[in-house]
Amino acid sequence: MEELADAVRTCTKCRLHSSRTNAVPGDGSPVASILIIGEGPGFYEDQQGLPFVGRSGKLLDELLAKVPLSREDVFITNVVKCRPPDNRDPQPDEVAACRPYLERQMELLNPKVIVTLGRHSYLRFYPDGKISKDHGKILRWNDRILFPLYHPAAALRNPAIKRDLEEDVLRLPQALRESLRVSPGASQQEPASGQQPEALEVGASLSEPLIENETTEEEKGDRQLGFF
Repeated sequence: MEELADAVRTCTKCRLHSSRTNAVPGDGSPVASILIIGEGPGFYEDQQGLPFVGRSGKLLDELLAKVPLSREDVFITNVVKCRPPDNRDPQPDEVAACRPYLERQMELLNPKVIVTLGRHSYLRFYPDGKISKDHGKILRWNDRILFPLYHPAAALRNPAIKRDLEEDVLRLPQALRESLRVSPGASQQEPASGQQPEALEVGASLSEPLIENETTEEEKGDRQLGFF
């Protein structure tokens, strides 16, 4: 994972490298069962080279603590690894340039649950999906669970979205439990255009604790992008 991070830090595959202070490869546990994918670094992330260290990061920490989880229990990254100027939307060619890095991160981590934060992160998995409709749903994506959420930055700007996000994150323990029911080895084929996400039937109690991450012998302005 560190070799991949070094490649991200020296990447010049798209225009974003020319305006960045630091690329932001990602951070967290290399054996995490949960991969959290945001959209792109903000000002403070660009300054520090770490994901979610501004106000959005503080809210994310508070949300994880409700489950309860901490950054040491998850791995956090973004769809694009360099800050888009003025926190604009990442352009399709910028997302495409970073795509191999994200795919390699997923391959190395092999997470049970992928949590997407915001529209651009969710569209990486379902190009025709709607975060306003699918947020908080426990979805199947190949042999993994996909759990789309609103971005914390959007929640900071909109009280109604913040309420939804606070409620949705409480379903994360269910999402992790449901990952045990998803058959491994499913096809890694990308969803076809127009294909709708498959929501799973769930019924476990919200009060049940999270399943602990499995470990192996081998180590596996402050605004973030956040659109809805």
